[in-house]
Amino acid sequence: MFKKILIGYDDFEGSLLALEKGLGLAETLGAEVLVISVAQVPEYAEMISEVEEAKEQALKYYKEVLEDVERLTKGKSIKVSTLIKFGKPAEVIVDVAEEKEVDLIILGPSKHSYVRRRVLGSTADKVVEKAPCSVLIIK
Repeated sequence: MFKKILIGYDDFEGSLLALEKGLGLAETLGAEVLVISVAQVPEYAEMISEVEEAKEQALKYYKEVLEDVERLTKGKSIKVSTLIKFGKPAEVIVDVAEEKEVDLIILGPSKHSYVRRRVLGSTADKVVEKAPCSVLIIK
């Protein structure tokens, strides 16, 4: 059924729950897991050096965030890989899902306010709309 699962992960509490549930599902199904964190570089950066500095800081931050993955998979028989990308989260998640031919995307609930989700839409909404596979939102 699901042989390759993509889990979107950041340091938000709902994202940790999605990671835990996703890893449990993968272990049950014998599925391979790819955990992705997507960093957004500020669009207002005026100089290339500012963009590069923001990318370096984001990379350092998300490497620390992905340490949760190592902690949660220790002693489990799951094939897990991690990936850090830059860009708009929904677009990057959908692109990686297509590129890696995943069968299921797992995301946590939105961390944004109700008003912001209604005006701009949430990452989860955008992924559900454009994903090439099934999407599971963990609440």
